[in-house]
Amino acid sequence: MAILTGKIKFTGRCGDLIGYKRNGVSCLRSMPMEVKQTNATKKAAKRFGEASHTGKLIRNALAPYLYGKKDREHVNRLNKTLIQSGVAGLSGYRFNRLTSASQFMQSLLPGEDNILRITSIIAPRHLKVTHMEYKLISMRLDITTGEVLQSRERSYTHKLVAWTEDFTPVELDGNLPGKGTLIVVLQVNPYQGKYPLYDKRYHATDIIKVEVPSTNTLSKKQRRRQQKIVHSKPQPAQNSLHTSDKQELQSVSDLVTATSNPVTQNYRLKEQRE
Repeated sequence: MAILTGKIKFTGRCGDLIGYKRNGVSCLRSMPMEVKQTNATKKAAKRFGEASHTGKLIRNALAPYLYGKKDREHVNRLNKTLIQSGVAGLSGYRFNRLTSASQFMQSLLPGEDNILRITSIIAPRHLKVTHMEYKLISMRLDITTGEVLQSRERSYTHKLVAWTEDFTPVELDGNLPGKGTLIVVLQVNPYQGKYPLYDKRYHATDIIKVEVPSTNTLSKKQRRRQQKIVHSKPQPAQNSLHTSDKQELQSVSDLVTATSNPVTQNYRLKEQRE
């Protein structure tokens, strides 16, 4: 790895060189001559590709709400969370590590009806903040096709002068009927008068709920395929049971046949007389 210090700086591939940025610093490295992949590295690359695809879909859907309200490492942290626990494990993920929505309000988790009930709020320790905006963003995503099916936001703004008064609970509806994966995001934004205060210490964007559609349903073709597999499997225990029964019946029939033969009976009587 080398640091680019000249006037010409680039990102991406240029011949045998690759330019990239790391922690805001322009770096340069050379391409490897040969890349050997095993089955494990191929599986890891596939998981990383799927996580990057899903992470990009979520970031693009939230792009209008993330301007100046995220940290530099949010992309890598999002991909790492997706690789480790999938989409269902995104609940609790923060786009800004410097703060969280729990510092400004309580009752962060919506109920089973997907309604967020804000029962009390906490004043930020900032003299310039005059208003606080609480925004609930609901999205329906198709992870397979990479589409944003639906999106909706609900917001509530609270004035700083009313903090000393009795707070009336607020309900923000996060329901968004439809198909696809439901992701509910809570964002807290500080304001100075009519203008937003772009201070990352007081901006929070947290994923508070994720609903992944059930994958237990099977199509008719899959059901027929499973039935064929079940019927085609051998049943060794039952076959062995039937075989042993046949052998026992055969031995009994042989014994009956042997005792019912007149020649055999005369021979046995002769031996008894001698």
